[in-house]
Amino acid sequence: MRVVPRQGGAGWLILALMTCTVLGAAQAAEESPPSTALEPSRQTEGVVRVIVDFARPLILARPASTLIIGNPAIAHATLSDDKTVILTGKTPGSTNLIVMDAEGGEVANIVLDVVAAGGRLVTVHGGGGRSTYSCTEHCDPVPPSDETTAPPPPNAPPLDEGGEQ
Repeated sequence: MRVVPRQGGAGWLILALMTCTVLGAAQAAEESPPSTALEPSRQTEGVVRVIVDFARPLILARPASTLIIGNPAIAHATLSDDKTVILTGKTPGSTNLIVMDAEGGEVANIVLDVVAAGGRLVTVHGGGGRSTYSCTEHCDPVPPSDETTAPPPPNAPPLDEGGEQ
């Protein structure tokens, strides 16, 4: 069976979301986030992977007092104690985290790579730009993180895994 999306409407968007949701729903239901992206990390440089809506501890070698996030829309960091930073992914993307001690010395400087759990991120490219959706039981629009990403259509309701509104 060949499905041809309608031109000039949201039909192509709904078709794309339904296809991605149906193909990924079974796999997404069985997958849990990779344990390595949830386990405590002891890195003070390089890349640390964080999953959207999950917290991950970062254990520091030296006491810290200041946290600086490059783009707070992508990730959140909080000092739990002077040697433990709790990282939380907010939206897919990359940013950096600089950790400083009380004297202003650098304790850690890492890149935070925030990803959707289980690879359930769907990007739809269209004439007006692109829209990104996070799909689990239904697909929800992901807010754009830069000026080049078009926001999802305002009248596009979330879809459940059966493709119904």
